[in-house]
Amino acid sequence: MNTEEKDQIFRKCICTYGTNAQIDVVIEEMSELTKALLKWRRAKGAELTAARGCIVDELADVRIMARQMEILFQCEEEVERRIDFKAQRQKGRIEKLEADHGEKE
Repeated sequence: MNTEEKDQIFRKCICTYGTNAQIDVVIEEMSELTKALLKWRRAKGAELTAARGCIVDELADVRIMARQMEILFQCEEEVERRIDFKAQRQKGRIEKLEADHGEKE
């Protein structure tokens, strides 16, 4: 399924269920991802595989709902610019840490 087809479905979700309901769902999905990550940290042995599967599912749910929020708030380009800015800022932080670490040795 291409991006436009998915976006069409996501727009329908917003129209069908309503803004407040979809905002509630994104909050719930983020909470479920948090819970799945905490379970993974506590998992041992074979539990790790199941816990990882839960993380994958919850990440998919969060990404779907985050996309719906971009559509709802009409902010995709703004979000992309902020992602670029934040990634660049993080790159600078890592480079500084690496440089500082190199000076200490």
